[in-house]
Amino acid sequence: MSDLIQTVEKQAIDSELITLFDLEYADGQFAYFSPEGKDESLADIQFRDTGGTARTYITIPAEADGFSVNSDGAYSRPEITIANALSTFKTSIGNLDYEDLIGRRITKRTTLKKYLVGESGDATPPVEFPKTTYVIDRIKDKTLVSITFELAAPFDLAGLMLPKRVIIGGACPWKYTGADQSRALTDIEGGCNWAQDSKFYVNGSSTAYYPYLNKNDEYILPLNSNDAPTGTGHINGNATLVTGNSQTFQPNAFYHQTGISATLIGTDGSTSSTVVAQYWQCIAPTATTTAPSASSSLWRKIRTYTNYSQGTQYKGYRNKEHNEYVKHTVNGVSTVWQVTRQSVVTSASVAPGETEFFTRGDICGKKVTSCALRFQAKPNSPAGFSRLKSTNALPFGGYPGAAARR
Repeated sequence: MSDLIQTVEKQAIDSELITLFDLEYADGQFAYFSPEGKDESLADIQFRDTGGTARTYITIPAEADGFSVNSDGAYSRPEITIANALSTFKTSIGNLDYEDLIGRRITKRTTLKKYLVGESGDATPPVEFPKTTYVIDRIKDKTLVSITFELAAPFDLAGLMLPKRVIIGGACPWKYTGADQSRALTDIEGGCNWAQDSKFYVNGSSTAYYPYLNKNDEYILPLNSNDAPTGTGHINGNATLVTGNSQTFQPNAFYHQTGISATLIGTDGSTSSTVVAQYWQCIAPTATTTAPSASSSLWRKIRTYTNYSQGTQYKGYRNKEHNEYVKHTVNGVSTVWQVTRQSVVTSASVAPGETEFFTRGDICGKKVTSCALRFQAKPNSPAGFSRLKSTNALPFGGYPGAAARR
């Protein structure tokens, strides 16, 4: 570090400045990139991490601005614009949607070219300026050729006011399942006491139900009988085929459509055309001839899951809403997970969990209806939950905060 200080104090610096970014796009999964290449050919560069491991930083055109440090007032909110004309950045983050990066940490590293791996100043630990770490707060702009992220400091507490609650209608402040009573007291956070495994007892009954829902407030139900917990029905065999010939649909009944076109993404990034099935529940108050449609208030889209089986190929599609769901126990909690891309699961290293292959499928939509569909779920025969709600009161009496945290 002393050599670095002496270098930058010279009237003329004999080595160019290099900026590097470490993006943790999934738990334990990093993308390394830099706007500066090794030379005129823009070849990838290498720089060591704190432990001495050489990391390869791919060259991606990027522009970062606003990384200032203030002695008082609010923390800076820098922006970083990343080019993606050739999908290089998209590939480096495991083909995740950009929205999946919100809340993830990005670390800005700065050094001189002579301290890169293979140069004269290469050393362990590496020689660099102090790192700065930020959290991706939102997508500010997205075009066909670039994406701009606005960053925030992890501990931006300037101007904090107690009791830290700003009332904004429809915005839930609580961390989903953060106050589940099965958690250790030191781990309880917020006021959402919904069970981590979504186990739910209706009106004191001894039968457990599992109202899994995704962020779009769509129920995720067992596909087959062997996937269904005790006392819970399944969809396959209990859903009537939609024929489209002046069909009459009954309230609370399930239906399915076949032959829906979809684009499957292979493990190598290749695409192929295929078809998938779509399940629906009629939530009309009386029988109707209106066919299933996402734009109709008479219908509820249903997702299905199967129990995770090691070695089974689970599929991901260009339209992520078709991606398959599986049920699996992770860290002692049994819940459903959604595939983020196609992966052939052959070992525990790629089993469900927060990885580049899976993400939690049961997640709160952060709306009043998200709460109601869980806490006021009413079992339906032969499967799923009724279009009607139980008389159970919601536990919060409203949403007293503005931070939409999942």
